[in-house]
Amino acid sequence: MSKSTTKSRAQADTTTDNLHDLLREAEMALSEAGDQASDKVVALRDRLRDALAEGKDVMKDIASTARRQAAQADEVIRANPYAAIGVATGLGLLAGYLISRSCCTRN
Repeated sequence: MSKSTTKSRAQADTTTDNLHDLLREAEMALSEAGDQASDKVVALRDRLRDALAEGKDVMKDIASTARRQAAQADEVIRANPYAAIGVATGLGLLAGYLISRSCCTRN
């Protein structure tokens, strides 16, 4: 695994952990409001709990989709390594050409 992939995974894990911590803190804050709350606060607390639950589900779906797509891409690249190298080379050449054109037109 490359350094950039490892770094990206570490950043994604850190971000996910931070989101989980934020969700836990929000749930605790909602629970601490307790019985002292008015009807409006109770309604707001219920809406926030629903939104938190939906957010958790969305996060799980996104993570699952990302894993599936990464596995698919890995399979395609492993099945067709020369085609993958060719595409990467072509994109690199195109990017280099476009960058060199933009640099030359500024002079």
